[in-house]
Amino acid sequence: MNSRSDKHNKIISIWLCMMCFLIVLMIFIGGFTRLTEAGLSITEWNPVSGILPPLNENSWNIEFGKYKHSPEYQNINFGMSLAEFKSIYLIEFIHRIAGRITGLLYVIPLLIFLLKGYIKPNEVGIYCVGLVLFLSQGVMGWYMVKSGLVLDPHVSHYRLAAHLFLAVLLYTLFFWQFMKSKLDIILFPSAVSVSLEKVLCKLAIIVLLLQIVLGAFVAGLDAGLVYNQFPLMGERFVPDELKISTLTWTSFSDPIFVQFVHRMTAYLLSVIIVIFCIKGWKIANKKFSLVLGYIFMALVIQVLLGILTLVYNVPMELALLHQFGAVVLLSCLIWAYFLLNNA
Repeated sequence: MNSRSDKHNKIISIWLCMMCFLIVLMIFIGGFTRLTEAGLSITEWNPVSGILPPLNENSWNIEFGKYKHSPEYQNINFGMSLAEFKSIYLIEFIHRIAGRITGLLYVIPLLIFLLKGYIKPNEVGIYCVGLVLFLSQGVMGWYMVKSGLVLDPHVSHYRLAAHLFLAVLLYTLFFWQFMKSKLDIILFPSAVSVSLEKVLCKLAIIVLLLQIVLGAFVAGLDAGLVYNQFPLMGERFVPDELKISTLTWTSFSDPIFVQFVHRMTAYLLSVIIVIFCIKGWKIANKKFSLVLGYIFMALVIQVLLGILTLVYNVPMELALLHQFGAVVLLSCLIWAYFLLNNA
């Protein structure tokens, strides 16, 4: 009976690992789609009929004709050739089809595992939440695209952030379940209290999630291009354009304000993580100290990538690495919290 249960657990862990990889890949493809400004090239959402790209010249001309009615073509890409349209269309098509494939690779195995009893009864709800998040992700993706097809040929940065955040939530859920199925826990000595470390780790995760949302704001508003110096913005730490008396909720649509807040949140996150690592290393547990080392290394690399992305005017390669670095850092922090939570 135990060997059968172990086999089921191994199958589930492989599936969860695959889902984590696919979601990270989707985040990467989504970032590439955003940076190449290809996201508005497909002007309709056809979940079923949209699984195939145009297969002949007539079909391509029909799709191009639809795009010509969009504000992006009329205001930005007017005069674009059919060949140029094909290049951005295929990027967005790959993004959409990858999302559908990822969804199917979650739903079909999930149904099989439920029917065969591979999933523990007390965890069925968690996987149902994953299903809801997948459906919400698809709807939010189209809701985001739709915001750029009306008047302003740019997607709402709020909807872009929501689209990314749902993907990150999905990744977090699957990564946590993977750790539960695969990783051993750490048994700290009973005399050792890790309550403060748990608070610091949880706080770091929350601030990092906020920073990821702010990063989506920066991407959606092209806020990385307004000031490209570090550590100053222009000649000041706080740019001249920012006045406390004029700050409102609409300031989150101001590229300068958003870049400033993104910088400040990065400083705050760095301080929290450094304090967490120092406190954690004092526990003197080899396995936990190794995880803390990964966290610190991921933080340093992520900070450097952020600075380089900024000062070199947001080159695509660095921007994508910076986005990926956020996922790596989040993974390390979740790993640490998992060990603390099960101590």
